[in-house]
Amino acid sequence: MGFILDLTETLKTPTGMVGAVVVIALVYGLLKWVFAAHPDDEK
Repeated sequence: MGFILDLTETLKTPTGMVGAVVVIALVYGLLKWVFAAHPDDEK
């Protein structure tokens, strides 16, 4: 529970907001890469 409270406090700072955007972008990019169609896949 303490971790969640620390995280919400960090997100209230400008640095925390930038960090959250970076993490979300990385997760989004990773998911797109993992689920992308591969050229060798069967059609």
